[in-house]
Amino acid sequence: MTATPSTAQVSAIPGGFDPALLQSLIEQGVFLETAVGLVATEAPVTPPPEGLVEHEKNLVAAVLIGPGDQRERWGQFRRAIGLRFDECVPGSLWSEPGLRALALEIDALFRGQRDLAVLNASALREDLHQRAADGRFRGSLQQLETALSEVIAWGEGGQSHPEQEFSLACQLFQSAKARGLFYPGLRQLLAREQVDSGIDGELERCRGLLNEATAITSGRFRQNLQICSAADAARECIALASLPAEQRPRPVSTGIPSLDIDMRGGILPGTGDSTWVLAARSGIGKTTVAIAAAMGLAINGASVLVLSCELSRRAIGARLLSSYCRRAAGQFNARYGANDLEGRGAVIEGRDLDALQTLSAQFSEGLAPNGDRMGRVLYQSQFAATVEQLAALVEDCKSAHPELAAVVLDHFHAMGPTPGYGSNTTAELAARATAIKALAGRCELDVLVVAQLNRGAYGNTTGPDVSHLAGTSELERYASAVWLIDRPKLDEFTPARPGVLEVHHGKCRHGQMAGGLDLSKTTIRLDRSHCYLEADEARKLFSGGDLYPGVECL
Repeated sequence: MTATPSTAQVSAIPGGFDPALLQSLIEQGVFLETAVGLVATEAPVTPPPEGLVEHEKNLVAAVLIGPGDQRERWGQFRRAIGLRFDECVPGSLWSEPGLRALALEIDALFRGQRDLAVLNASALREDLHQRAADGRFRGSLQQLETALSEVIAWGEGGQSHPEQEFSLACQLFQSAKARGLFYPGLRQLLAREQVDSGIDGELERCRGLLNEATAITSGRFRQNLQICSAADAARECIALASLPAEQRPRPVSTGIPSLDIDMRGGILPGTGDSTWVLAARSGIGKTTVAIAAAMGLAINGASVLVLSCELSRRAIGARLLSSYCRRAAGQFNARYGANDLEGRGAVIEGRDLDALQTLSAQFSEGLAPNGDRMGRVLYQSQFAATVEQLAALVEDCKSAHPELAAVVLDHFHAMGPTPGYGSNTTAELAARATAIKALAGRCELDVLVVAQLNRGAYGNTTGPDVSHLAGTSELERYASAVWLIDRPKLDEFTPARPGVLEVHHGKCRHGQMAGGLDLSKTTIRLDRSHCYLEADEARKLFSGGDLYPGVECL
């Protein structure tokens, strides 16, 4: 029996062809006979299920229509389908090429990969035209313009959006998409019922369809269960152990030695999963220490997000800038304190105003006082927000700024209660602590949690300890370190020294970098008006180093 020559063999012979092979390809539908000869046929495209495209348009229209910033809505959609901060919305979710291209542009803008930070139709169109004019756009601008116009007309033409509740739109989209994934595949499986093939393979295909459809409705899309093996451990450990010292990631210091000694030197951006608790009674200075730590991390190169449930945006921004100004001055200067920068102190004018404008410009450009590049400094006020609302904001921020390394939550006990717990405050606080720990691991962040001490810490002769954390023990249980801050007094008749605080090291999960010394309690001195650390007893462990410029050893 003579073997049928391959296509390559046939083309190697000038004018050669195999009529039997051509006829076979025509019968298979690979070629189509027309009046002008043979033409290749296109693969059949399965039309999307009825209604799916409408749900896709509803979703995209709700994000684009309107003058405001709609990033929060797109973040809600991403969380609904279960995407991690480092995953983009997959193109396979969308049925039409125009919608697919439009959704990918929306996601890129949301994740900080475009020049504009506002998400709506006008911003998206402006960004597209600017990139096209600069020669940076790759793709079909006409396709995107057509899709954008259709979506806007759809949303403004009395369809189910934008009046429809967005969370409902997400749910309807998920249901329609799951049906579009499952039912066509199920019909194909049923059509193979009479085919003589192994049942195991059919069951596996059915299981795969069911898992894919379930993932989109339950918020686990593209998050496949992955189990590591001994080979994975060996490979990763060898790679880490053999990495040269100069290439290994180095901890980023908080600028506060008393904290760094319990953090093994600071945080490691990109590998974070720890929670750190900083607790004190009201008015002691826990927020001041937290802001100082946030600015220390930023000036040393880590990107930081500060979220406060107590302070206004104006108050947070003033504290961050005043800390920067104090660091840049190199010595104490009564000017540029938080009160001054909030407009509640003395008027800043003349040379002082000129200097402030120079420092503010450097701070805005992300330049440290020494001229090095700082990490990004982000902040927001969230009065009485629930832990779920704060977690959503952090996840969106991490998606838009993947370099984000640390979050300061100020503070744990000022958050709003999560519905469903009624009067069971202890259970609600325990769930809150668990949610914060899960957030740290899910977003690969270090989270510095500011917390309140209970009444048992007042007047305690030995100072506060972890049992004085208000409301729940879960906060201490999940923490890698717990610092309890108090204001030392010789006796009840002697006033406390201004700015001097005691840091009680209540928990050090990883031990201390104390060189064998017992540093269960250290003393620090703060310039509270500038949220700036002036002196630290733990500085003696780093004598001779330049890691803490301007910080004295008490």
